[in-house]
Amino acid sequence: MDHLLANLKNRLEIVPDSETSKNLVDRLVALGPQEEPLHLIELDNLIKQHYAWLRHLPRVNPFYAIKSNDEPTIVATSVLLGIGYDCASKSELKRVLAHGVNSEKIIFAQPAKTIEALKFARESKVRTVFDSEFELKKIQQYYPEAELLIRYKFDSKNSRATLGTKFGCNPDTEAPHLLQIAKELGLNVVGWCFNVGSACSDADIFYHAIKKGRQLCDLAAALGFHFKFFDLGGGFAGDIERYAVHINAALDEFFAIDEECTVIAEPGRYYCAATTINVVSIHGKKVLYNAEVPTQIEHIYYYLNDGLSGTFYGVRSDNDPVNPIAWKKINNSQPRYKTTFFGPTCDNGDRFGTGIELPELDISDRLVFPNHGAYTRVYATTFNGFCLPKTVIFIRQSSWKLLEQLSICHNPSEALLDNEHLQQSHAIEELEF
Repeated sequence: MDHLLANLKNRLEIVPDSETSKNLVDRLVALGPQEEPLHLIELDNLIKQHYAWLRHLPRVNPFYAIKSNDEPTIVATSVLLGIGYDCASKSELKRVLAHGVNSEKIIFAQPAKTIEALKFARESKVRTVFDSEFELKKIQQYYPEAELLIRYKFDSKNSRATLGTKFGCNPDTEAPHLLQIAKELGLNVVGWCFNVGSACSDADIFYHAIKKGRQLCDLAAALGFHFKFFDLGGGFAGDIERYAVHINAALDEFFAIDEECTVIAEPGRYYCAATTINVVSIHGKKVLYNAEVPTQIEHIYYYLNDGLSGTFYGVRSDNDPVNPIAWKKINNSQPRYKTTFFGPTCDNGDRFGTGIELPELDISDRLVFPNHGAYTRVYATTFNGFCLPKTVIFIRQSSWKLLEQLSICHNPSEALLDNEHLQQSHAIEELEF
């Protein structure tokens, strides 16, 4: 852990607790227009999100979905916090294992694994999942002693992206057959998992999904399986309390606290979204005027140094919201105009944010996008030779001292919950100009 802490310190700047997010954005804006977008990362917010999770979901162990943001300082901080990991590839497995993470704190939550990855999972003694007869037969051949979770569909109708069309079996019609096959193959199914979809807004669906899991436990018991490991998947966004109410109620009702079981979840967006502020430069502009009133502005195009081929891909793939802050002093009486943002590439489809109303901005002005840490930089490409985002990483003094403490303690969660500074200051700053 000392090596991890030293490497982390070399990548960031420690700032006073009094330093606000606004001040940090001002520092980056003062650098002048940039070729690449700037990603301002505040590791304090990752720590605060974990603190809230521990407070409100004490029975659920978070296994961070590393695919959502694998930026090195975010991963290193999560290791120091003692968080587990949801991995979907051999590369992700190797990365977290290289940090010294115990295999018990990793779930290989990929229902359609490559044979090479399955062999590596066997070497690493990592749990994994299945949702089809073909995957069971592959596991029986290449990792027969694996501890397995059956993945069932339980899609929310109110998530940005549903996953049930690709992964998961029907819990009523397919799961019984798959469990019977697993028994015949001599495999060790120890629990279940589901995923309600990305950024789910109907929190009560977790209650119903866990209730369905209870029914699967009873079905499995009749076949001789003893289910003891349950994975609630992802779908968490924003305030964790609204999910916790329904999850805690379901666990208390269907899985008594004295029942021997381990419960995990796979939060990704919840942990990393608030870590990152995207500072984007306007490098081009076009004004469209009303055909009948030539002096009347109808629409304004802004050409940015980030777009759909960069870190805004999720706007197209997952319907991520676009909430820009114009980073300049604006008079409330200034007129607003409908706008469209274009990314820097030559792709005509590299556009987003159409219809957002903003005051008229100028070349070299900055647009700031808070909560830009989830499924952003991991999607970015260098299409047309444009740059990946440049990361600038900060942490407050009290948060750094906490990480130093966690690096040498045996129970990071307990130390985090006992931290007086977090108890008094765990709210995340709402960014405003």
